[in-house]
Amino acid sequence: MPRSVDAVERRHELTEAAARLIAQSGIGAATMRGVATEAGWSTGALTHYFADKRELLLATLQTSLRRRRDQGPAPADDSPGAVLHAALAAALPLDDDSRRHWMVTVAFCAEAAGDAELAAAQQDAYRQFLRRVTRLVGRVTAGAEPEARRTAERLIALIDGVALQALFDPASWPAERQLAALDEELGSL
Repeated sequence: MPRSVDAVERRHELTEAAARLIAQSGIGAATMRGVATEAGWSTGALTHYFADKRELLLATLQTSLRRRRDQGPAPADDSPGAVLHAALAAALPLDDDSRRHWMVTVAFCAEAAGDAELAAAQQDAYRQFLRRVTRLVGRVTAGAEPEARRTAERLIALIDGVALQALFDPASWPAERQLAALDEELGSL
């Protein structure tokens, strides 16, 4: 009797293999053959789950964004400040997994400059994150929507800037320094 195949799990394995290649060597490295080899599969098996490289790349981006959103540190408690801190800390490259997510994100940002569909996916992810952070800031500050949104935009800009510095100068921006920068900014709320 043939073994049952979990299509969702297989697609996940393939997008993870693509993410590893992209983080190591950029989007150009994520060829169908390269991803199949990285995952330990044949190219024919890969095309059973993804019709072409474009479909694979979009799924890889969406998987990376979903993982970042869903896998963050649990808040120290359920207070609004702790929940906001945890949401923002989850967006920093504090470990190997989040660092890989950032490398994938940066690669896709460059690719999205000339690709409307990838740009729309990035924009949707940013807007979703902005809405979440705005809600959390509003709970912490009890501020009105426009002020909470401006604060959220400032916090996200800080996170993005720190993340980029940490990616390209990790010795100067270890996890402790990244979190200290976040704590300092949140202390001013």
